[in-house]
Amino acid sequence: MKEHNKKGAFRSFGNLILNLIVPGRKRRQDEQMERDILAEEAIRSPWRNVTRKFFHNPLGVIGLTGFVLVFGIVFIGSLMVPFDPFYSAGSMRNIGPGSGYMDIPDEMLQEGIKQISSGVTFSVGVSNEGRFYCWGFDSEGVLTMPEDIAKALENKKIDQAVAGDRHVLVLTEDGAVYGWGNNAFEQTTLPTDLKKLADSEGGIAKIGAGDQYSVILTKSGTLRVWGSTLPNKLNRISSKLDQQIDDFRTGSVNILAKKKNNELVILGTSGSELQTRMPEELKNGTVDILDFARVQKSGAVITTEGKLITWGSVTENMGTAPAFEGKAVQIAAGRSHMTVLTDEGKLFTFGKSEYDVLNAPGGAGYQKLFSGFYNTYALKNEHEYDAWGLNGFTLGTDDQGRDLFTRLIHGGKSTLQISFIAVVIQVLLGVFVGMISGFYGGMLDNLLMRFSEIIASFPFYPMIITLSAIIPAEASQYQRIMLVMVLLGVLNWPGIARLIRGQILAEREKDYITAARALGLKERSIIMSHIFPNIVSIVIVQATLGYAGNLLSEAGLSFLGFGVVEPYPSWGNMMNSAQATDVIEAYWWRWIFPGLAVFLTALTVNLIGDALRDALDPKSQER
Repeated sequence: MKEHNKKGAFRSFGNLILNLIVPGRKRRQDEQMERDILAEEAIRSPWRNVTRKFFHNPLGVIGLTGFVLVFGIVFIGSLMVPFDPFYSAGSMRNIGPGSGYMDIPDEMLQEGIKQISSGVTFSVGVSNEGRFYCWGFDSEGVLTMPEDIAKALENKKIDQAVAGDRHVLVLTEDGAVYGWGNNAFEQTTLPTDLKKLADSEGGIAKIGAGDQYSVILTKSGTLRVWGSTLPNKLNRISSKLDQQIDDFRTGSVNILAKKKNNELVILGTSGSELQTRMPEELKNGTVDILDFARVQKSGAVITTEGKLITWGSVTENMGTAPAFEGKAVQIAAGRSHMTVLTDEGKLFTFGKSEYDVLNAPGGAGYQKLFSGFYNTYALKNEHEYDAWGLNGFTLGTDDQGRDLFTRLIHGGKSTLQISFIAVVIQVLLGVFVGMISGFYGGMLDNLLMRFSEIIASFPFYPMIITLSAIIPAEASQYQRIMLVMVLLGVLNWPGIARLIRGQILAEREKDYITAARALGLKERSIIMSHIFPNIVSIVIVQATLGYAGNLLSEAGLSFLGFGVVEPYPSWGNMMNSAQATDVIEAYWWRWIFPGLAVFLTALTVNLIGDALRDALDPKSQER
């Protein structure tokens, strides 16, 4: 190897000396290299030359790479990512981009996990040393403890910590309650009368938090609620239940409570399947309850014998208890799912599949469960855990609580498809009219060109908006999309037609066309077999540039509300929210990401078009 390197170095040095000594040697070498390139060019097919020139254009390669990447993410991603256009989650509104919602702080793991409670996008916990921890996405300031509360808790140990939808409550070992986060209904501050009630009944046994309300259960068994209690009728809890409640589980509109005699009762809004389908043996207390849980409209109970009983809404997949091996020892529920722990330390989940909440880990050895809105934590011991569920939103959510990344992928599919069909229509019309007009000329040429000028004179956006506005209200989304495709194609072909006509006028006077006429070839054959191959490069370039233009046009129409309409997504109607000042200022991700998708896709297509134009130009220089 060293000998070879030495020979190469001596050879290069020798060539340098010869170039200096022998007059014209460098010039003759350059001329020979140019002759070799021309010889190679002569034996290479035209399309190979085009391909070679295209891939020697750095901007063209960047554009092609970018478009392939966008195309793959949109079309392959739309097959892999499930999508329901009618799904919405009010609790998930306007959540910013982020991840790591389930990462418990290392300090808490070192101290040992005592309790975990999860809110919409965050979790709180208490360590075995009585310290408070929180993690996830900071919604309404829940992850930032106010200075006055932090100072008050400096020398106190935390006994319990619970998470509502957007607020936090903690209970200290000396019975004091502190709260922070969303305080729209003063749900973070324990009312004075409830504090006096708790003191008179031996203190607080348990605290709870729901959707903008908070709960305490005294050690004597009295349950009280404060915060947003009027809409869900939680202010109507009967005094007949005082000192009878043993435990409870909060929900969005009501509370499922267990009385000391094992009876289950609904507190708050009634009438849902959680109440109407509850088995009678649970209502009258004939079943010994070990543990219980509830989701929105369904509930579940584990008996002291380890049997699981479920009831509730069919839509939540809670009607029948799933089969499992062993005995159930604990059950925990989020907003739409439940997880059961067996005496063998195994887990199984059931309910609605949202945010991967049903993807529980396999294996055994688990000892305890904690579950909240869309997260579940399974502990193998005080320092080791597995978690699954909502771990963040890559691009955030919109005002309906819908995942922006999912809508961006499926919205891109609509935008790209509409643009493609539209450009096919305008190219077919433009090439047909341009070739007929240019080849035959005369009165037909005049008629077609005047017609194309009439079409081109229509104001584009007002025309499409007017036609879109007269679509019947009962028209399907498919019909609206088809109309946008056709209109984009029908109104944009004149430019291509005029360009093709000009090329045909130049081509038809050339000798090879005269020879073809002399040989008696049919005009149709001359057009398709001899003229069209010579203008196909122009068609390709115009189609590419037209595709980028259609992307922007569709985005503009949907932005104005006359293209793809909600709840179906497209990049254009996803940017519609940017018309609101508060969205621009506070929820930037709702318009920045769709806008970037349109901009980058249009840019990559334009780069491809420019590179193709240079590569197909026979006068372009060899690079």
